[in-house]
Amino acid sequence: MEQTTKINPAQYEIINLLSCVNSDEDVAALKNAIVEFLNTRLQNELEKLWDNGTLTQEILSSWASEHMRTPYKN
Repeated sequence: MEQTTKINPAQYEIINLLSCVNSDEDVAALKNAIVEFLNTRLQNELEKLWDNGTLTQEILSSWASEHMRTPYKN
């Protein structure tokens, strides 16, 4: 059975915009714009967590000394 992939309206808009990307410089600028967009969204979410008390200085301090690596398997 063949599987089809559905794209959402946002993905469709991005695909259409990519027709304007004609150089490596355009790709770099687009990549930078996407990173800035995602960074802004992340900062806003972090501020919400800070404002509602989900994220605190105590939690951040505990993360500084937390060991979160996956142990190697023998």
